[in-house]
Amino acid sequence: MNMETKSQIAKATFSLLTTVVALFFLGILIIVLCAGLQINPFRETTTSFLISAFMGLMGIVTVLVLLNVATNIGMIADAKLVELKIEPRPGRLKKWYAGFAATAVLVVAIIFGGTYLSKERYLGVVRSQADEVLQDNKNLLEEISHLLASNKPEDYKRIHEIRSFLANQRSNLPALSVIYAGKFNDKPAFFTVPNYFPSDDNKLTYNPDYFRCTENLDCAYLKTFFSGGNTNVLQKYTVRDDEFYIYIPVAGKEARYVLLFYRRNSYGKLGS
Repeated sequence: MNMETKSQIAKATFSLLTTVVALFFLGILIIVLCAGLQINPFRETTTSFLISAFMGLMGIVTVLVLLNVATNIGMIADAKLVELKIEPRPGRLKKWYAGFAATAVLVVAIIFGGTYLSKERYLGVVRSQADEVLQDNKNLLEEISHLLASNKPEDYKRIHEIRSFLANQRSNLPALSVIYAGKFNDKPAFFTVPNYFPSDDNKLTYNPDYFRCTENLDCAYLKTFFSGGNTNVLQKYTVRDDEFYIYIPVAGKEARYVLLFYRRNSYGKLGS
């Protein structure tokens, strides 16, 4: 590496180091205020981003310091050897910037593209296996419709057994829930069959779990289906988190319900 390039790198790293240190101190100020006053004005995603950015700045500062020191030492050594007056030509470092920017864009594209393709591939595998299992067990799907219509505690326990059977037919199938519509004080509501059925004096009791739908995800979809409308299979996943949702509507002869295959992992999250 020649003297001109080293000189430009030294100047650039010093300028970047000054900017990064300023951002670093702003981050410390935010942390001190939030921790000292015990407040958090940010949502979980914003908190995670800020903490990740703060940790990233620490790494950037370390790299910039090392690079600046190394280039300055290199220039001093070269100057001592050749005794030249350093007059770097402007624009020499543009190629370095362009190369780094192109590499960074490529890395980001690989990360996001790979994440998208892997999630699409997983969703396709789950969907194909779910379709295969349901196709082979149409009699059980119709039995669930009949059991929901009868609305007896022991029938819901049988639905739970059928659900467990369907969810364990393939190794790649995630968790499975049965969503059905009902009412609470004449108000429409969505319910799911629970995993536990308490008994009192050898008498089975049934307390349904409420299914809390999410706006812009499944609320409108479920309302349309349980209102008698025609809906297709709904597939969704989140890019940031490892979450997958496949809603398969089943319009049985006696009752309608939705089979929800889902997977939610919360590892890797920062903040609250």
